[in-house]
Amino acid sequence: MRHFLTVMIAMGLATLLLLTACGGGVQADVFPEEVEATPTPTPTPTPTPEPEPPSPPPGYAISSLTGLYIREEAAQRRPFAVIYNNETRAMPQAGLMQADIIYEVLAEGAITRVVAIFQDFDAEMIGPVRSTRHYFTYFAQDHGAIMVHHGGSPAGYATIRSQGIPHVDGMRYDGTVFWRYAERRYRGSEHTSFTSTERLMDIAEQLDFDMDVPENFGLFDFYEELTAPQPQNVAEVLRIPFTGSNISIFEYNPEDNLYYKHIFGGPHMDYLTEEQVSVTNVIIQITTMTVIDNEGRRNVQMVGEGRGYLATNGTYSEISWVRDSAGTPTRWYDAEGNPLMVNRGRTWISVINNQPVFEGLDDNEDENDDE
Repeated sequence: MRHFLTVMIAMGLATLLLLTACGGGVQADVFPEEVEATPTPTPTPTPTPEPEPPSPPPGYAISSLTGLYIREEAAQRRPFAVIYNNETRAMPQAGLMQADIIYEVLAEGAITRVVAIFQDFDAEMIGPVRSTRHYFTYFAQDHGAIMVHHGGSPAGYATIRSQGIPHVDGMRYDGTVFWRYAERRYRGSEHTSFTSTERLMDIAEQLDFDMDVPENFGLFDFYEELTAPQPQNVAEVLRIPFTGSNISIFEYNPEDNLYYKHIFGGPHMDYLTEEQVSVTNVIIQITTMTVIDNEGRRNVQMVGEGRGYLATNGTYSEISWVRDSAGTPTRWYDAEGNPLMVNRGRTWISVINNQPVFEGLDDNEDENDDE
């Protein structure tokens, strides 16, 4: 009996060991907890930064008048506004190709005058310099410029005094700041008055003019790349009528993206460089004009608002202008009412009371073929 029990116990232990070895032990069922899936976050797109314009080379800065690199010293210097004679006996004029912005407007009769704004310039000869009119001062004050003129109308002198505009007058400085160019004496003395960069800088220092540029200097913003604001409007030939007999013409050259000026039936030339006058942008400012005296002098409405056109890169677009007072600069806007942007380079501003004509080069060639 005892032997039987011993055998039974041994068999039970062997069975238990066999079940354990085979993993057949009795275990409680285990169910894993449900875990919510974590959503994959959507990456936030990184905005592409706008490219910054390249930094000027050492010693240079970007001109507020042209958007081009100029000497840093010149970029901080107050500009000069020189009144040019602009009739046939004054041609060719000296120094215009160094001006940054050039205005053209009627004086008396069919004669226009040019007001050239110089900042970074080194011209040995500038002129012929002529007398000012009261509305020429608006162009100088657009840039806080020092006016350079030889004489002036009564209203011109009165406006200079009332507005406190610094100026250099050839009537006072003839023979010092200004000289008479003997080779043109046969044209009449009014066509012989010239000056230079060096002489203007010297007199500005002697008269202790403030030579710092004014705050908020510059009329325009500039495109980073050559742009045609409204490319559907072709403007490869511009005809700008000051009067029926005085029409300025600009022809666009797509090879260098410049407008070349014609006057009196021929190219408008610079005496110093022997180059045809050319600019990147042509602005036409439309306003009202009235004759105010027996001499045929005019009043040109420069305070208020009006419309105009910008021609650049072979195209034109409608623009507008606003000026609040004589002492504040003109503000320019594009067709959508945004501050006007122009292409980098020199700008010609024609002030007229007529409608300009815009044509394509092909149109102009067809006209010439018919003649």
